[in-house]
Amino acid sequence: MKFIALLFLLISFIIDADSWLQPEPMAALSANASILVRVEPGVLPNRDASNQPHFATASFFRWDNQASYQPYQQLSLQNKVSPLFIYVSNQGELITLDNWYNSGHGDVVVLYKADGSVLQSFGLSAFYSRQQLEKLLRSVSSIQWRCFEKSPYLLQRDFYLPIRPAGVVKINLDDASVSLIDEDQSC
Repeated sequence: MKFIALLFLLISFIIDADSWLQPEPMAALSANASILVRVEPGVLPNRDASNQPHFATASFFRWDNQASYQPYQQLSLQNKVSPLFIYVSNQGELITLDNWYNSGHGDVVVLYKADGSVLQSFGLSAFYSRQQLEKLLRSVSSIQWRCFEKSPYLLQRDFYLPIRPAGVVKINLDDASVSLIDEDQSC
């Protein structure tokens, strides 16, 4: 009996399980405060009466220079449940990072044009070689690829995304070109 208890204890240390709270609505404001985006989480199948997935939605609001934001666009995101983080440019482009309940899987970065269409989506293979991907830490549901010690940011027409083990990915918002910079910085 003690052997079985010890075995379960060892397995619990080996399996690195995730614990996710329910997603909540989130919002992002552009640097000049002219654009506000609010994301409502989607619903997974079996979580509502229709048993159909409802993807996350983004509502866009523009400052009207008269003390309020006016809605101008709503779109369904590629995230089944919700992105983990969102960023919006002064021109209204939206960047979503990761996927709720399974970070590091699928499209981990999606760039939406100001009209709501997808400019480009990226999986981890856009940022890592096969050998680098195999070295990333994993849990039951997630791949630990982002550097949480440093925050992503928008600067003019580029989005800077710190990644593990060390480096920053620069993504251009005009053509979705990707380059790795600051490879020698630690995470």
